[in-house]
Amino acid sequence: MNKNYLTIALVFCLTFFGMAQNTVTVDASAEQLGYANVFETEANGGGFAFGESWGVPDLKTVLDGTNNTITIQPNFNAYGDGTDPFWVDQATTNGNKMFEGNTYVEDNSLVGSELTFTGTVTTNTLAGNGQLLFSVNNGPLEGGHQAIPAQFGGPFTTTALTEDAVLVTDESSDPDENDACEPLTNGPDLAGKVAVVRRGACEFGFKALQAQNEGAVAVIVVNNVEGPPIIMAGGADGDSVTIPVLMVSDVVGEAIIGELANGVNTTMVLSDYTTTAFIKVFNADYSVLKQESVELGPDGTDFSVTYDNVEDADAVVQYGFQVFGLNANPVNEIALGSVVVTSDVLSTNDVEIINASIYPNPTSNNINIQSEEQIKNVVIYNILGQTVRDLAPDATNFSVNTSDLDAGTYFAVLSTDNASKTVKFIKK
Repeated sequence: MNKNYLTIALVFCLTFFGMAQNTVTVDASAEQLGYANVFETEANGGGFAFGESWGVPDLKTVLDGTNNTITIQPNFNAYGDGTDPFWVDQATTNGNKMFEGNTYVEDNSLVGSELTFTGTVTTNTLAGNGQLLFSVNNGPLEGGHQAIPAQFGGPFTTTALTEDAVLVTDESSDPDENDACEPLTNGPDLAGKVAVVRRGACEFGFKALQAQNEGAVAVIVVNNVEGPPIIMAGGADGDSVTIPVLMVSDVVGEAIIGELANGVNTTMVLSDYTTTAFIKVFNADYSVLKQESVELGPDGTDFSVTYDNVEDADAVVQYGFQVFGLNANPVNEIALGSVVVTSDVLSTNDVEIINASIYPNPTSNNINIQSEEQIKNVVIYNILGQTVRDLAPDATNFSVNTSDLDAGTYFAVLSTDNASKTVKFIKK
């Protein structure tokens, strides 16, 4: 069955046992509303703080009606200048609230019917990203501390890494026997532990690799320069490092070193983000909520959410997207990433009714299109949903020059007089 969607993305009049079935898809030009639910972090009890209507731009959701895309991001608007302790943990500089941002269409004409909400994830660079939480679990330093992950090494994950810290010593005290720039002298002590090293004359990747080779499970680099931690590059050995690496400030790091004789237990964990597509149905006074949702997947995947628990009390229907996680520092906007969604007109999972193919795939220059039917129109989209080619070949066999396109994934929508087919191809 070929999927056909009206411009306003509604399909009516499909019935099943007398119950109307509506289908909606992503429409960035439709009126979008915003709502925020804000919670305390787990460390602060995890309770509900407040919920209220929130401007869509303030949620940091980006609507592109021209290309029909919605970009979903963590909320970094609430971070402000970083000095408000309600929103920002002053010790760690991480966000201090769990922020649930909802961007949605409210259409009460859909009340009383089953509803399916569909679309396509064009890109998902948010998956697997998040904010690093570093804490000391005992002694006078107990609590969270600011830490910056390295640009190399193993990833920090949502599974907490908790282990005792051990200071590295090496063969030379010139300039520092704790900078891991010389062969290590206490290697056996590092096995299964978090290695603590000072920043020094050698590359960060070299230090971390030395600790890794002795069995350390992670590395804490102590800045030897006054001020906050910095982002560390791996240098020549960075690609060989598979354990996670972070840096703390000179103040925090030296305090940790000073406490090591008494034992310092640390935890490193990633606070990540979840993004979902949802349908929410409320009663008239919003005291009852029924919700169906699905987590958004990786690049090029489709999503579909269906609500079928139709009841007489249903009064309000909303469908849209939610992102949940720590409110973020705006300087990390690019690093954290986003999820871009569009209508499923670009879906590669539609049942095909045009017998057509594209080759070679992947391609470096031209793509050749061969079909048993006359192709009237070819529209090529990039993964952001932007049109990069719009052709009218009116032919069954033809070539399209792609040599000037950037490397990446593209979708070619092939159309005849009465049907269409979407084919994904890779430009090398």
